[in-house]
Amino acid sequence: MRWVKFAIVATLITLACTKPKDNATPSPLTPTPPPPNNGGGNSSTFLSTANVPIDGAEVLRCFTGMKMKDVRPRLLYSTSDIITIQQNAQADQVLKASYDDIISKAITVLSTPLLEYGLDGAGLRITSIHTFANEQLPFLVLAYQFTRDTRFALRCWQQLDRMCSYPDWGANRHFLDAGIAAKAIAMAYDGLFDYLSVQQRERLSSSVRNLVLQPGKTQIETNTGVWKWYLSNDNWNGICLGGMIMASLATYETDSAFHSSLIALCANNMLRYMQSFDPDGASEEGMSYWAYGLSNTFLALESMKRCLSTTYGLTEQTGFKKTALFPYLVSGPAGTATFGDDYLYVGKNNKFLSYCWFSHFWKDANMAKTHYDACLSVNSNKTIKLNGWTDLLFYKKSLVDQGNAASFPLASYIRGIDYMYLQENIGNDNALYVGMHGGDNNASHGHLDAGTFFIQANGENFAVGSLGLEIPYPSDYFSAAVPVYSAPMGNAVTTVGRYSYYKIRTEGKSCLVFNPDARPEQNPVGKAILDRSANDNAGGYYTLDLTSNYNRDVTSYKRGIKLNRSTGIITIQDEFVPVKNSTVYWIMHSPSTDGLMISSDGKMATMTKNGKTYFARLVSPQNAVFELVNRSETAINYLTETQPIFSSLMNGKNKPNKWYGKLQIKMSDLSSATTIRIDFIKSNSQMSPSLIPMSLWTTGN
Repeated sequence: MRWVKFAIVATLITLACTKPKDNATPSPLTPTPPPPNNGGGNSSTFLSTANVPIDGAEVLRCFTGMKMKDVRPRLLYSTSDIITIQQNAQADQVLKASYDDIISKAITVLSTPLLEYGLDGAGLRITSIHTFANEQLPFLVLAYQFTRDTRFALRCWQQLDRMCSYPDWGANRHFLDAGIAAKAIAMAYDGLFDYLSVQQRERLSSSVRNLVLQPGKTQIETNTGVWKWYLSNDNWNGICLGGMIMASLATYETDSAFHSSLIALCANNMLRYMQSFDPDGASEEGMSYWAYGLSNTFLALESMKRCLSTTYGLTEQTGFKKTALFPYLVSGPAGTATFGDDYLYVGKNNKFLSYCWFSHFWKDANMAKTHYDACLSVNSNKTIKLNGWTDLLFYKKSLVDQGNAASFPLASYIRGIDYMYLQENIGNDNALYVGMHGGDNNASHGHLDAGTFFIQANGENFAVGSLGLEIPYPSDYFSAAVPVYSAPMGNAVTTVGRYSYYKIRTEGKSCLVFNPDARPEQNPVGKAILDRSANDNAGGYYTLDLTSNYNRDVTSYKRGIKLNRSTGIITIQDEFVPVKNSTVYWIMHSPSTDGLMISSDGKMATMTKNGKTYFARLVSPQNAVFELVNRSETAINYLTETQPIFSSLMNGKNKPNKWYGKLQIKMSDLSSATTIRIDFIKSNSQMSPSLIPMSLWTTGN
């Protein structure tokens, strides 16, 4: 698992090595065309067909063939690209809002103090590097490119100079910091090249080589280094290797042999990450780390394409070609499903967005139109419509105008994240929607959430499958907790760790919990397997075999989700056989527990959200009843059995889940085959069909 989101200064401190500036300074709000490139760059006459694995000689051949020597800027945009963006921003209000926002953010940075070196609470992460590289530098560099106002360049250099004085950039402790730092140096060296003095460029190029590139190269070649990030297939791989590629391409002329060798080494090892999106474009890490990893990685891929003519086949992987649509495949009418260490994306205006880069790279008009429409929809109440500064660079209205938005299926199983959903109809914000997460509990940044479900109706979220992550990450958030899953029953916690946190534990999901105590409630290495599925105009269903995830407590267990499009009934059904006499909880976390009413017989729950009402009926077992657990501004809603174990032990570690209560069922002394079925219905007078086993489910029954 890996770690992972307008006053102008009156006086700017002039460093000794800062280049003298002209007396007249243009207004940052008045675009001034940048100077032209120093020639070069001709991708129309050179194109490499080499695929990884490659060597340094091939990289040198490509850089030479593209005539990129001394061309600045060259990584993410050319001077003509900047002029085009400036011109288009005057005519396109969608583009102009993002253009103005970049300059506004850069102005804000001018009045903030310089960031200093310091480690986070776990003694690993250099927070200031991430803050500068991700939240400040892109805006400063682009504002300089757009306006030629040297205040932005000066402030960027001041922070870079301070960063070059840091004792390290994390290469031997937490290489993600080093990879992010390399990206920052690359963007600044490339985008501020005409501003920086020879001495300033040398300071940047030598610092990134000594603090990132050489240590990274050594670790890869000697198979050493913390976590061996270069052998992973998660976001660390793309971010770290991508940052190194960008830094080498930016400073290539300083040592072409070294940088050619390093670029080849990084490209060869990045293949693992690119293949991790196979076969359907999904990331097992969820949306947050999909975005964090790829929004850094595609900057490196763009730089390779521009400087070398090719990505050496990295972008040709099956899943990667599909991944632009991943955010939209796991979104319903009223939000995007959250997995593992994700933030929450609940509500129509919080749905997750993709990026313009994908359509730009493949010149895909339909992809461009799909993303553009999603941006306008999600950001309908906001001035800024596009998704961040990279969208500004790669957005092309002409491409959008040529395309047709994608039509997404009414049901789908997205391999890689192992998420499945059923939707009543398309293009209706009030449509019924049910989703379920399966897959591998041992996924990077994964939680113990196999089988957790999501329900949306009437434009609202009534069931959420995850409560997100603890942020910032506590120091023991990724530590191994004791007792382990296979330990004997008990209430003693020997070591607080990842599975002590409520949001990670299964009781913090919309799942079943068996015999709750101090142990993890699901097997951390269990895998949920797709059992049956079907879909047609009448309806659809998916069933998961969760036996592996609960093998300590059951001999068999399957959970199914079902949507009948004719009746509008959503069904959640569980069928299991306990290993022994057991206490079992059925849990549904919900943001709609305020005012939730349970009928006198305990079989019907009336839920209301934003004036919209939806119902849950307990069909089976006959002797079970619903219970309401209200949300709390302060308390953590551990179960009755785990409250005494964790409430004081985790005091201050868990942040309250103040918007989410629970609808739950508690069953005791279960020792034989049991079926739990809950129907979600639009009216409390609506009849439920007879109980049948999931093995006999059809789309219409």
